[in-house]
This record gives sequence, structure tokens and C-alpha cells, in this order.
Amino acid sequence: MLKTKTLQAAVLAQLREGIIAGVYKPGQRLKQQELARALDCSPIPIREALHRLAAEGFVIIDPQRGARIAEFNSRELEEMYEVRMRLEGLAAERAASRMTPEAADRIRVILDKMDVPDITPEEWVRLNWEYHDSLFACAQQEFLRKTISNLRRNMEPYLRLDIAHVANYAAGRREHRQIFDACVHGDAQAASRHAIHHLARTAQGLIEYVRSHWG
Repeated sequence: MLKTKTLQAAVLAQLREGIIAGVYKPGQRLKQQELARALDCSPIPIREALHRLAAEGFVIIDPQRGARIAEFNSRELEEMYEVRMRLEGLAAERAASRMTPEAADRIRVILDKMDVPDITPEEWVRLNWEYHDSLFACAQQEFLRKTISNLRRNMEPYLRLDIAHVANYAAGRREHRQIFDACVHGDAQAASRHAIHHLARTAQGLIEYVRSHWG
């Protein structure tokens, strides 16, 4: 069982990395038998990986035509960031007036974990998600939190592209601390401003990257 799970994880990681690196092109059809031969495995872990990648947004599975790589679109990405800036600015503002000492302690632990110099991309993605979700939970507006969460999930392929090709960990760490410190001090305007600035900076580099590679 352990060997099977290890193989499935390895196949998933290899396909995901291939998509991010551009080995598999947007719109390209993915045939399970061909992938199985290329990766020297049976079709079973390929099928499992494709369904996982579909859940992450990297792959589109059509019951009639099979799987293909999702298209990346800079205009769609720009729109999603615009919406995120409005929603997350509001959430940070509300969090600043409602953060409890207990919540602040939990978020400090997450930030300390993100400060590890040799953090892996997978760990960064997971902790980044945990940081933002924990912060916005402090706003005590569950519909707003869920809306932001759903939007971030829809952006996961783009966020993984960012980690692979664009991300600036040092700037991310600094900006995360700025948002958090403003919330701890109850400065709603500063928290909102820092949250919007953080997204605007990350959006600029990623949108330019997507536009230059896919349009």
C-alpha cells in the first residue's frame, strides 16, 4: 500500500511539474497509455493523478474527449486579482478590529514556519494558504472567508506558477508580517492597505509572466 501511494505521489508531482515547466502545453491532450509508457508505470496512477490535477485546476477532463491541459489566461488572472484585492482588503480591515490574542499566537506560529530558509515550494503553498485563511477567519464573516477561499482555490494553478517562476519569498515574508502587525495593533486601514499592496505586487509579476507565455 505504501509503495502504491508513493508511486501515485511521484506520478502526480512529475505531471504537475511538467505542466508548470511547460513540458505539457495548454490545450494539449493527455493520453493515459502514452503517459504511462513515458513515466514507466501502469495507467492506474496516471488516471489518479489526472483526476487530482483536474481538482487543482491544471487539467480539464471531458467524458467524451478525455483530458487536456487547462489554458492560462492573463486577462482572467488580472480580473481575479482585482476581485481578490477588494475582498482581502476588506477581510484584513475587519480582522484588525476582531483578532484575538489566541488567533494572533496561532498566526505567529505559521509565520515562523514560513521563515525557514530552506522551505520547499509545497510547504510554502500549504503555509501560505493556512496564513491567509487563519488571518481572514479573524474577520468573523464566514461568507466573506469562504468566498475568498473559493477564489484562491480557482487560482491554484496560477499560484503554483508563481511559486515556480516568479515568487519572491523575502518580499512575501515581509508583507505577511506587515499585514499581521497592523492587525495586532488594531490598525484597520494599514491592514487593508498592506493586504492590497501584497496582492498588487504578486499580481504584477505573475500577470506579466502569464501574458508573455500564454497571452
